[in-house]
Amino acid sequence: MFQDAMKVERLLEGLISTKDWKPFPGIEDRGQWNKAAKDPRLSLQVQAIRAYADEILKGDIDPLTGTMYMSFMTTGDRLVYEENYFRRRYELSHLVIAECLSAKGIYLDRIIDYIWAILGEVTWCVPAHNFAGEHEMVMFKESNPWKADDPMPVPGDDYLDLFACETAATLAETCYLLRSVLLEKSPALYHRIHQEVDRRALQLLEGPKLYGWYLGRNNWTAWCAHNLLLTACYVVEDKSRLTSIAAKLMVPMQRFFDTIEDSGSCIEGPSYWMVSAGRLAAFTDLVETRFQIDLAPDKNQKYRNFGEHIAPLHIGENRFVNFADGSLKIDFDHGMISRYALKIGSAPLASLVWKDVERVAKRKLSRSAKARGHNEYARQFLVHLTRLLFWTPDLPSDGEHVCEQSVWLPDMQVMLARQSRTPGRGVMLSAIAGSNDLHINHHSHNDVGHFSVYLDGEPLIIDLGQGAYSKSTFTEKRYDKWHISSEGHNVPEVNGLRQRAGTGSEARNVSFSHEAASSLLSLDASPAYFETPGSRRLCRQVGFHHISGEITIQDEIDLGTPLNSFLLPVHISDCQITLNDDGTCRIQGTRNALIIQPDNLVVEGIETVRINDPRHLEVWGRHIFRIRFAGRDLTTAKFGLKIRPEA
Repeated sequence: MFQDAMKVERLLEGLISTKDWKPFPGIEDRGQWNKAAKDPRLSLQVQAIRAYADEILKGDIDPLTGTMYMSFMTTGDRLVYEENYFRRRYELSHLVIAECLSAKGIYLDRIIDYIWAILGEVTWCVPAHNFAGEHEMVMFKESNPWKADDPMPVPGDDYLDLFACETAATLAETCYLLRSVLLEKSPALYHRIHQEVDRRALQLLEGPKLYGWYLGRNNWTAWCAHNLLLTACYVVEDKSRLTSIAAKLMVPMQRFFDTIEDSGSCIEGPSYWMVSAGRLAAFTDLVETRFQIDLAPDKNQKYRNFGEHIAPLHIGENRFVNFADGSLKIDFDHGMISRYALKIGSAPLASLVWKDVERVAKRKLSRSAKARGHNEYARQFLVHLTRLLFWTPDLPSDGEHVCEQSVWLPDMQVMLARQSRTPGRGVMLSAIAGSNDLHINHHSHNDVGHFSVYLDGEPLIIDLGQGAYSKSTFTEKRYDKWHISSEGHNVPEVNGLRQRAGTGSEARNVSFSHEAASSLLSLDASPAYFETPGSRRLCRQVGFHHISGEITIQDEIDLGTPLNSFLLPVHISDCQITLNDDGTCRIQGTRNALIIQPDNLVVEGIETVRINDPRHLEVWGRHIFRIRFAGRDLTTAKFGLKIRPEA
């Protein structure tokens, strides 16, 4: 994909000078900004950006103190620092766009205050990414030479992480958009920003230190590489230096692209696909427009497949099938994903983008700027807002998104089945065979054999998905968290044994078939329970009938020894659950209901599970339910559920 762009002579040959490169209109180009403001498809977004900026014109900028930074190492809490860190950048971004839309100087002093506060931060690397051994992507970093558990970062050894790169790009794009007014008001500030961005980001990139994202293993690579190349394109005027930076970034980006399966599957889940795909598209666009190298993305089948990976995962509205650390609800990177859709000519992707634009704007208008604890900051920084206004309008807005009724994603071992080709209608099922091995997917959960069920676009039988990250999230203690362990998934506990994590903890004998109106996933989960499963079998079949919407779950156990207990937890969203006299359970959705009919299982109890995790609270509310099914006749060692829409 990027092999041609690794050639220094090709980069130099096509390089457009900084003076002549105009990726977006500056604030002085009133025609282009007025056009964006008057686009009826963007009117709600423009209104929401202005309203948010108006609300934060007064009041204190969120503090970032030393003890807040220390809290990651002392208590394991990431959010106490990250919330304020992200809010600063989110609020600056909205102020910058609001000023560009009005050009009246209303927001300029406030912008300067935010820039000053961010420049004054001791480090741009968030605490979760700045300590050796505390995150699996923080590689090649030396431990603190004075005190191993020192909660302060080592001076001069900041890690070039996701958000240090994002901060550099945000400030660099701020200077680009507001160049004329900043140079008039305070050229010293303008040049200080350039110097700090260079010192804190670009010089680290050019230096001898190594960073984990160089290896190209996951979303970090695309995220960091795009932000750094964008920053360099804005602030580096020397052609040789800019070319050298670009050439260095092509190597990890090619590695990243090589790790993508030919099918385009993203094992990290849809929320991380959003980052990876958006940044891949934006990086591609930078190479093509600044260096005039045609990467031919429209002719690259893997590039196309990766871009459209998200489409079959769509449940309805902003909900997408979530496994592992994926989140059910996703905010689109509207501008960057629209550029991806345009590059490959994808109508399904275009439809998803435009349907999400208005939804996000409405939510922003309904929420006070003082509201805290939401998870949208990293999708609404300046890099996103600028491209929302100037890239999204290039995309056709009249497409419709339909899905195949039966989809098998072999690289992820994920089954998707639905009654209707239109997302949000009828019954939909997702199920995974997969692996609990952290080295295969560092976002993995203990969920081999898990299934989720959705009715009319509403999740009823669920996977909680991504929780709030903490110090222990990416350590050996990860699987102690109940929502990550098999306790938090719809998989059995056999003889008191839950699934394990680690090498070889994966489904075996996996097969998928689709014939006529039926789809069937079969797997043996025994390696997820035993390090040496041998002849032991924990077989699960997950079937779906595409006309009736009926789902069958069948578990058959053979341990070579008597079965003492079989428990099957089924997690339900905040719905009304009725236990009927015939042993069936009725799950009432917003419009329709599901009936769960157990086979050789009895309902042992229905638990209310209180939600305390801030990420789960945002998605699921204050509680969910867990129906505990227990085996009736253990001698048969066969158990099942039939799940169907109520007639």
